[in-house]
Amino acid sequence: MRAPYKVIIWGPGIVGNACLKEVIKKPELELVAVLAYSESKNGVDVGEYLGMDAVGVSMTTDQEAVIAMEADVVLFSVNMSAELNVDSEATNIACRLLESGKSLVTSAGWWYPAYHSQALHDKLEAACKKGGSCLHGTGVNPGWLYERIISTFTGASTTIKHIHVQELSDNSHIESADMMGGLGYGSEMSEKPWIENVGDRGYEETLALTCHVMGVKLDHIESEKKYFVAREDTRLIPFTVKKGKRNGVNFLYHAIVDGKKFITLEEIWYVDERDLPDGLHRGDYYNIKIEAEPVSVRGQFQLMASVEENLEHREGDNTLPAYYATAMPMIQAIPIVCGATPGIVLPFNFANYAPDLRNFKSPLIVR
Repeated sequence: MRAPYKVIIWGPGIVGNACLKEVIKKPELELVAVLAYSESKNGVDVGEYLGMDAVGVSMTTDQEAVIAMEADVVLFSVNMSAELNVDSEATNIACRLLESGKSLVTSAGWWYPAYHSQALHDKLEAACKKGGSCLHGTGVNPGWLYERIISTFTGASTTIKHIHVQELSDNSHIESADMMGGLGYGSEMSEKPWIENVGDRGYEETLALTCHVMGVKLDHIESEKKYFVAREDTRLIPFTVKKGKRNGVNFLYHAIVDGKKFITLEEIWYVDERDLPDGLHRGDYYNIKIEAEPVSVRGQFQLMASVEENLEHREGDNTLPAYYATAMPMIQAIPIVCGATPGIVLPFNFANYAPDLRNFKSPLIVR
């Protein structure tokens, strides 16, 4: 049995905190550092910050010290609004971490860098090669939902006509004004909320990666962006949305293959149940429909703190299951990235549909 993996968490925000809570209680993981952005967190013990007993690791804002530190892997949780293009600050920091010999797992981006540009892919790949490290982008969506769950569901079919997945998120529980504002709540219809840019980056990338995993040649990606409008003044936890202002999101992203819609990802984020399309009910859940031959698939599933107890939150923990579902694939990926050949690690499996079995990709196949 190997020694515990030494883990750094970069950015103790919503996802970073979910990672922290799990890392500090797993004996096979050793938390060695936490990089914070806020001076108010500098020097604060991680356990005390989380409302637990002290764990003996204090957060720091000293990026240079953390980059120089010895560790196996960095769980990289920069803000979702951070720029991740080839010349951005976050990309340059990630490359320095990779060049230092530390592998990096993130839910913020780089699920499939080649979709954005070959230059971005090459820069990240070169950093991995220089440091003998790996980079892997994952999360719940983008990440676990499409590249793993949906691609696995296609394994019941040999011909796929269309895949349609709806993600429904009841935003009435969100306490963060920054988050709700970023989703467009309360804004004028003439304004462009940051979720459009983040959504374009993330959801387009995950659809492109899913096509790549399944060996399907992507033509391009199309999107539709629609918003719900407040019927009356609507009181949310952080602020009130005035009548006539934005009050929810309905985005659709279509992966076009051979001139037709091959995959559709639909995001429905709402607070008013009356805005839901016909046939949908309040809650946080996913609807899946795969029209295929000889087997089509239809299903629905929900992320919960406990199914048996019908809990969305456990007592004393307000972290939404969706945030844990973003963080847990990051943690589960640690032994993979620490044991893989240096470079960008993509989530190939052995259970998905492939249009031509002669070209099937899997890490289990030695050619």
